[in-house]
Amino acid sequence: MQTKSKIPIAVGMVLVSLAGSAYYFNEFRETDVAQMESQNLALQAEIDKKTDELKRLRDFQLNIERVKQELRELNLQLESALEHMPRTFNLSGLLKHFTQLSQNSGVELASFKPKKGVDTQGHGAFYSTISIEFEIRGTFVHTLQFLDQIARLKRIINIESLKLRSADRDIAKIGGAVGVTQGVIRTYRFSE
Repeated sequence: MQTKSKIPIAVGMVLVSLAGSAYYFNEFRETDVAQMESQNLALQAEIDKKTDELKRLRDFQLNIERVKQELRELNLQLESALEHMPRTFNLSGLLKHFTQLSQNSGVELASFKPKKGVDTQGHGAFYSTISIEFEIRGTFVHTLQFLDQIARLKRIINIESLKLRSADRDIAKIGGAVGVTQGVIRTYRFSE
């Protein structure tokens, strides 16, 4: 008889356990499922954000060689521009060039005088200028050769004025009369 009294107790315990489990499951479903769904949405948004960032980085990786090539080309353009218009006036270097050009063309560079003051072109301008007075002595043909060589320099130099006159009417040289040429040039530099 004792087994008969144990069966209802065991069945009762199983029913109580099932009822407790059902209550806990129902309670879990109502509170934790909503919380888990919001966490799932937040994690999905984070995954989407990271996926977009990964795609952007892969696109950048694919284009980095193109960007590097563009950067090399821009650096070459800057170097070329700096040959035409350096960052400084470098008047000693310019005087050296003029001396070499005068020797090559057969004229004598008698003077090379920078004028006082530097002109900055307008508000926010990217360049400044300086005027330089010079005087050379030589024949007309040699003077033209000298001016032609100045025009062929990579550096931007404008000849603003020229005044030609005969040095002495009685003195003649092979190739023509010796003349004196006075002029003003303007050179440029990048303003930082």
